Amino acid sequence: MLTSVRITILCENRVNNPRLVAEQGLSLFVETENGNILFDCGQTDALVGNASECGVELQNTRCLFLSHGHYDHCGGLPALLHRHGKISVYCHPVLINKKYRVYPEGRLDIGVPWEPPNIENMGAEFNFTAHKQELLPDVWISGEIPRKAEFEQIDESYQQRVRESYITDELHDDMALILNTKKGLIVLMGCGHAGTINTLKHAMRITGNKTIFAVIGGMHLYQADQQKIDRVAHALEELNPEYLVPLHCTGFKMIRRMFDIFRERVQLLQVGNRFSMQ
Repeated sequence: MLTSVRITILCENRVNNPRLVAEQGLSLFVETENGNILFDCGQTDALVGNASECGVELQNTRCLFLSHGHYDHCGGLPALLHRHGKISVYCHPVLINKKYRVYPEGRLDIGVPWEPPNIENMGAEFNFTAHKQELLPDVWISGEIPRKAEFEQIDESYQQRVRESYITDELHDDMALILNTKKGLIVLMGCGHAGTINTLKHAMRITGNKTIFAVIGGMHLYQADQQKIDRVAHALEELNPEYLVPLHCTGFKMIRRMFDIFRERVQLLQVGNRFSMQ
């Protein structure tokens, strides 16, 4: 089990430090004794400037894990490659499909803002997987996350283009990064489209570790109704994580509900902040 973890927030929706840049998106620099991993890369080149300001050496990244194929988690890849050079990228095979959010007015392109051949020419070495995989000792990719909690269905309408057809996108590329530590699991989610509870229970099944030390990342509940928020919050209470770090798309209503239950265990972090476990 990991004995030391430090996670630096490089991209997030909120910031206080005037020398750092906030943006709609997420990127986390994960340091462990077995190696460093970059989790998502934000929307633009913000992670590069923020990393420099925070003293994070992106060249020390062993690999990049992309949680899912939306622009605000993958858009910074060209800037990362320009700074880092060649890097191994781990993600689901359908992450590179053309992806859309469907509104009454039409489709909005929300997929990766680059073409795979171009990004490969810049030095990205893609490793596609839909299954659980141990990236480093005690650092796991979740693989596809089973959707078992009936209250965690995807509420919005998403599509992906396959050849010339638009089909429903169930966001099966949504995956988590799981750190198996001496104090319990640290589970990182990009948006948690598969569901926070679904993700945490899947992490427990993969590792056999039934203790949740920290849940960090987006939970995609910013548009959820109160009933769904209450059910997710109640299920979280049963899992009893030591810390909750809601980021990105979690939403104010869910953050407030978590604070009602967990109080000081909820940490409202932002760009430049760090979460540590020792």
